Amino acid sequence: MASGLFIDAINAVVSRITALGYVAVTDPRNARPLTVFVELPTFEAYTSNVADITIGLRVLGAPPGNQDATDYILTVADALYADPGLAIVRGVPSTAAIGSQELPAYDLTVRISSRRA
Repeated sequence: MASGLFIDAINAVVSRITALGYVAVTDPRNARPLTVFVELPTFEAYTSNVADITIGLRVLGAPPGNQDATDYILTVADALYADPGLAIVRGVPSTAAIGSQELPAYDLTVRISSRRA
């Protein structure tokens, strides 16, 4: 099965997160505290071969969202932001509903320009 433009973009982001020593998950069933959930991409197309892809990242902290969780979330967000292989253009504190639990989170937006080979 060919991977394609969007899966290649997700895999590139997951590789960068993993290289920094963090756990990246792409399946919401595996999202849990102390992971970075990689969401499905959105895109703007210029042609069928060139796209400006946006991928949301959710840094998930442990409940109840106290100072320890905040420190973890901001440390991970800062490490991802500082990585030259990730073009992070936005960050917003949030809460993630995972199962029946609400987790403190930080949403980051990554932009990638991609072209089919």
